[in-house]
Amino acid sequence: MKFEIKNNILLDALKNLNRVVPQRSTLPILSSVLFQSDGQRLNLRSTDLEVSLEFSLTATVSEPFSIAIPVSKILSICSSLKNESLSFILKGNNIEIRTDFGEYKIMGQNSEEFPAETRLDKSDKVSFSSNKIKELIDYTISSTSNDDLKPSLQGVLFDINESKTTLVSTDGHKLSKIEYEQSNSLMKKIIIPTKFLKLLHSFLYDNKNTDIIVSENHAQAYFDNVKISTRLINDQYPDYEKVIPKDNENEIIVNTQEIISSLKRVSVFSNKKTKQAVLNIKENSIVIKAEDAETAASAKETISCFKKGPDQEIVIAFNGDYLKEVLEKTKAEETLISIKDSLSATLILPNENTPKNKLSLLMPIRLN
Repeated sequence: MKFEIKNNILLDALKNLNRVVPQRSTLPILSSVLFQSDGQRLNLRSTDLEVSLEFSLTATVSEPFSIAIPVSKILSICSSLKNESLSFILKGNNIEIRTDFGEYKIMGQNSEEFPAETRLDKSDKVSFSSNKIKELIDYTISSTSNDDLKPSLQGVLFDINESKTTLVSTDGHKLSKIEYEQSNSLMKKIIIPTKFLKLLHSFLYDNKNTDIIVSENHAQAYFDNVKISTRLINDQYPDYEKVIPKDNENEIIVNTQEIISSLKRVSVFSNKKTKQAVLNIKENSIVIKAEDAETAASAKETISCFKKGPDQEIVIAFNGDYLKEVLEKTKAEETLISIKDSLSATLILPNENTPKNKLSLLMPIRLN
């Protein structure tokens, strides 16, 4: 059996497929990419059992075949070759790769050991423009958790009803929520894993419509020659509305870029473990301070603000990195910071956000 393909086409697919291949696994076959063809196009697939990625590529194929090839080996070979035509000759599990000036031999594995492809039954879909789903993912992806003990937080909640889609993510320290008004035929709450959404984001090149197809336990997205599939996270998502405060009395309006720039400079002097940045908020100004007792380093800057609420000074501390991250997501000239006290959840949202369709929640840290 033989097939031929341009190296640049194969290499681009392999680099993406390698993003799904697990670093460590009890199943050795998962370190391979499945190569298969019906005699027409060449299909490549990788999976970690939760997320899978598939490419359909143009190639010259002599006959149908299926074999699993170790991704690290073939990726190394293709990365070191120029953009030329590659010939693959398969004899059982033996693979010979030929170029104009060389021959390379590797061993493949029986494709029957490779996990079966996910096929969706009784599926529905929710549709977005590519620009919109990119915006929704960008706003929520950084607030997901890596904690294996909290699986529901390792993805983004899609709360879909007939008039809007709400995306929510949280890691217990920060929460992001964004709403998008649209008509939906699907009404469902699903948790989509972070890894799938990062892959999806990387294939959103233009403003065409993008469908996320949903079944009881899986979701898929299709592009011209790419299919991404994932298991949905089967867990109960926390009641996010309960943790979003409704009674924060203090509202502080700041220039977004001014406070971000100040935090970047001051945070250089913060403790490397706590990253603590202290905000001393008065009627017309915020003093931003950071210090590291271990190195006797400290810094403070004053920026202007407009404060509404009780006539009292507020002293509150945050992880400076988290605060910068949340402020950068507002993408607005001015940011509204809504505070109750130094220990309660703080809301951060664009000041000119009308209607108020997105917000972030950030938990303070205790003052050292």
